Amino acid sequence: MAVASISAAVGGVAFGQADGQSEAVEPVAVESANPPWRDLERAQHDLEVAQAARASAQAALDATVEELHRELGRLDQLNAIDAGERLLRQEAESLVVQEYIHGSEIEDLEFILGVTEATDALWREALLLEMADLMDQALSSVEDVSGERERTAARIGRLNDAIPYLNSRLSDTGQSVEAAEWVVYIAEINDLADRELAKNRFIEPTEQQWFNLRWCESTNNYSVESSNGLFYGAYQFEPRTWRTVGGTGNPAHAPPEEQDARARLLYSRRGSQPWPVDYCGRWLPQPWTR
Repeated sequence: MAVASISAAVGGVAFGQADGQSEAVEPVAVESANPPWRDLERAQHDLEVAQAARASAQAALDATVEELHRELGRLDQLNAIDAGERLLRQEAESLVVQEYIHGSEIEDLEFILGVTEATDALWREALLLEMADLMDQALSSVEDVSGERERTAARIGRLNDAIPYLNSRLSDTGQSVEAAEWVVYIAEINDLADRELAKNRFIEPTEQQWFNLRWCESTNNYSVESSNGLFYGAYQFEPRTWRTVGGTGNPAHAPPEEQDARARLLYSRRGSQPWPVDYCGRWLPQPWTR
């Protein structure tokens, strides 16, 4: 026997969006072996974890792209020998200033700044700070524009190679977030059903009883439509009844987890009444069994 909607005139629920339901979201395939369809707290936690993973993937991609742009700008400068030499001299001079900040005296700074050539300044700073090895390294890099260009190009290559992986990771984490959002959406329906069951003091059907009901109504076929075009899905919802529990569209097109959750919500509000007891409703707990 199909699920029949009962008009308000005879004590049924009003048609329309279910109370407390969030806006419908597009169904998403969930790969988890045991999604928490009926555990809202766990579903929300899983969503937070998925969102954090997506944020981490986005941050890694952004940082890599930023570093790539920085290295590309450096390579542009190094591609002109003169520009490359100027860049490396500026870096060497910056090193001198940093070393002064970390310990040189005022007279040392005056000694350094009293020269016109960066190489002379580097030599004097090395003498003052007894850091000849460090200065030799900085100075030798001035003569190694070609080598620095190759090293920069190599870094660019590694960064370029990393971007497809990071994009794939971002896509995967985005899909995980969408799946987690869908699980939360279904868990919210079941959480509402839990509260309605407690309020109305209905007995929760067992999984076997739900299976027996589905088998009686549709041979457990979630995509079935009745031959007369009036009833749909595993629980043979009438479209108007489907809407009273927040469903949209054709019930037979909804995924199994949504049909299950909305059937629970319907039962939590009206008990076995929508499934006549002389037919398929006999598989559900009856009021007199409370």
